[in-house]
Amino acid sequence: MKAKLRQVAVELRVRKRLSYSAIQRKLGVARSTLSYWLREHPLEEKEIAKLRRSTWLKGEASRERFRVSMREKRERTEEAMYHDQRKKIAKVKKESIFVAGLMLYLGEGDKKNRARVGLANTDPQVIQFFIKWLEDILGVEKHKMHIELHLYENMNIEKEEKFWRKITGMPKNQYYKTQIKKIHSGSLAYQGQQRHGTCSIIFNSVEKKREIMMAIKAFLDLY
Repeated sequence: MKAKLRQVAVELRVRKRLSYSAIQRKLGVARSTLSYWLREHPLEEKEIAKLRRSTWLKGEASRERFRVSMREKRERTEEAMYHDQRKKIAKVKKESIFVAGLMLYLGEGDKKNRARVGLANTDPQVIQFFIKWLEDILGVEKHKMHIELHLYENMNIEKEEKFWRKITGMPKNQYYKTQIKKIHSGSLAYQGQQRHGTCSIIFNSVEKKREIMMAIKAFLDLY
């Protein structure tokens, strides 16, 4: 129920550009909850100015402007922190990248099939990192990898397939048939500009799978 309300709240914000108060009146959701759900969808300054022109919404305009101000402050803080961390991470050695890939695989990878190295994720950067990790750290040739996409029926399938081909840098012949999921009544529809379905990287090798799993086991035993 909350997931569906959240989706409706985001749609009212993104598509209809409603204020927090307007959305709250429609959905009966606590303002604190809306602040969390909609924190990545602030109104633009011209929209806030429009609220101010409506006398009874001046308070709402002030609150919207405050949220924008706080978000900008947070973004500046995070930007500075990002550059500091980037400098540190740029100095890490290859062994550390190896461990980073192992931990990613521990959390997201296929650990059951003894011959298949596989990882699925919705984040394009995670997929790009894993491909590079396979190539640079494990020595897997890119043309031996395969991709399987899991998309939703309300997506532009051709557009998303092109998106993932650009992200992975792999041609059509390395893609398995795209799996398209139906959206059942009452379920959370898969929407949003940043959503592109799930991409799975698959590579078959008993030897490489054993290497990954034993390396993960050794790490966990030591630490």
